[in-house]
Amino acid sequence: MQINLQDKADLFNILIEESEMPIALYVGEQMIISVANKAILKAWGKNESVKGMELEKALPELNGQPFIQILKDVYKTGIPYEAKEDKVRLVNDGILQTFYFDFVYKPLKDENGKVWAVLNNATDVTELVNAKFKSKESETLFRQMIYDAPVAIGILRGRDLIIEDANDELLKIWRKTDKVLGLKVVEALPEIVDQPFPKLLLDVYDSGKAHYGYETLAKLEHKGNLTDFYFNFVYDPIRDKDGNVNGIMIVANEITAQVESKNAFMESEERFRNLVLDNPMPTALYETEDIIIKVANHEMLKLWGKDESVIGKAMAEGIPELVGQPFIALLQEVYRTGIAYHADQQEAELIVDGILQKSWFNFTYKPLKDSNGKVYAILHSAIDVTRQVQLQQQKDEFLGIASHELKTPVTSIKAYAQVLERMIRSEGDDKKANMVRKMDLQLNRLTGLIGDLLDVTKIQSGKMTYNPVKFDFNLLAKEIIEEMQHTTTQHQIRFEFEKDFTVNADKERIGQVITNFLSNAIKYSIDSQHIDVKSYRQNNEIILSVQDYGIGISKDLQHLIFDQFYRVGGNLQHTYPGLGLGLYISSEIIKNEGGRIWLDSDEGKGSTFYFALKE
Repeated sequence: MQINLQDKADLFNILIEESEMPIALYVGEQMIISVANKAILKAWGKNESVKGMELEKALPELNGQPFIQILKDVYKTGIPYEAKEDKVRLVNDGILQTFYFDFVYKPLKDENGKVWAVLNNATDVTELVNAKFKSKESETLFRQMIYDAPVAIGILRGRDLIIEDANDELLKIWRKTDKVLGLKVVEALPEIVDQPFPKLLLDVYDSGKAHYGYETLAKLEHKGNLTDFYFNFVYDPIRDKDGNVNGIMIVANEITAQVESKNAFMESEERFRNLVLDNPMPTALYETEDIIIKVANHEMLKLWGKDESVIGKAMAEGIPELVGQPFIALLQEVYRTGIAYHADQQEAELIVDGILQKSWFNFTYKPLKDSNGKVYAILHSAIDVTRQVQLQQQKDEFLGIASHELKTPVTSIKAYAQVLERMIRSEGDDKKANMVRKMDLQLNRLTGLIGDLLDVTKIQSGKMTYNPVKFDFNLLAKEIIEEMQHTTTQHQIRFEFEKDFTVNADKERIGQVITNFLSNAIKYSIDSQHIDVKSYRQNNEIILSVQDYGIGISKDLQHLIFDQFYRVGGNLQHTYPGLGLGLYISSEIIKNEGGRIWLDSDEGKGSTFYFALKE
């Protein structure tokens, strides 16, 4: 069958229109919308009526965002523009919402090489970006699982095998204290240098393949003597989001007594079975690639909503509601590859008391291997975090409602206080007026705390708004320094700026970070008289630092300083009050702007906080 030219054109238009990839064509310097397929109209939250309109008029919410100018630059220069995970604010369902896209602006040229239009291809990656925001919370829960686990678990990071985490059970096995955290494993346990373990760990790190040790002899220092111990253990590679190995998980179980016994193998097997059955954590053991339920303790059966009749059955038969959910396929993959799998806050649907219920779990699938390295079983341990997830959701909702409801009466009280101060001062009673002034200052502090709570709920719900504009960075910093200087008579805020810098970011949010740095410097340096602020350019970044000469922060606590609700511990928390949200919010703001935030500190000597933004 012959297809004429017009039919081909119609077919091409249909392909464009029905493509799942958002596609648009903007013609001329005014960026007239000539083509906009269904996918991009859906992303915009618009209908066919925008075709033929100038892009800037069709999507007025783009005003103040960089995209119109970028399109004009592409049209003018003829150079394509590509972006990854770029944030855009669009009105969808009548609400201004935040989305993230991978997109390309490609100039189209006529036979004379002159640009006549710009083609826009895009991919919506909003869910992927939002998932990244949650990664930090997942990491915290993973660490907590390690600390709470009833078996010995530790984490080594990097090829130097630095001990990042080790729970009490593992420290007990090593006969060490938590002072070994942060050391190389061969520094913490020098007695293993000439034993096979350092090489085994490096082999796991380099190959990316887990190693299982069964009834393995280790000579460890105990009460001043080098003593023989035997272990079952797994060295399991930890991978980053790109699949690259960046650490090793150690899971160990000491079996010295069993190995020394005549019936070592039988006793070890029985002990392992009892460990599973007696474990207070939901635990199960699966065999073969069909995922036969070999052992499941009472807690795991309770979690599944099943009884012992499922023992000996394939999971697909014993727990049929899991068919179609990811768990059976994941177990089969672990069995085939020998690579452990861990998940945090994984949603699952299980039939409990005859009702299909939604729950959330942290769990690990750990392959067990024989002396030849072949997987013979999978150990499954789980923690039901449904209540925690629900409480977190309720807490976030409560904080959002409470802080929002508090904001209005506090604002009203502040207005009354200011009016009252003026009235009393006009009557000539400065003493009473100054007392009202102090009340107003406390209301400012309360307003700031409410604002922090609102910001946290916005961050966690992904509703924190950012409005990037180009502004004079040093000018903003100087204005804030002048404002903060009025709040302290003890400190002189000294500043040293190389030269003027222009950055493209949310001016108000960056000002919020600078204010937080300065207020912390004032709060935590009560015995010093100076605070030093610097801004400078380094490696295509604009860097601002705030240095105080106060109490400082110990090295072992510095990794917590940007965590939510972290405050100075011990008696100092009464001297330096606060919710512990300012630096967490600052960190989220800088990360959202594509920047970096960090600190240098010596306990008793002071701290220097930094943030960097790309030029």
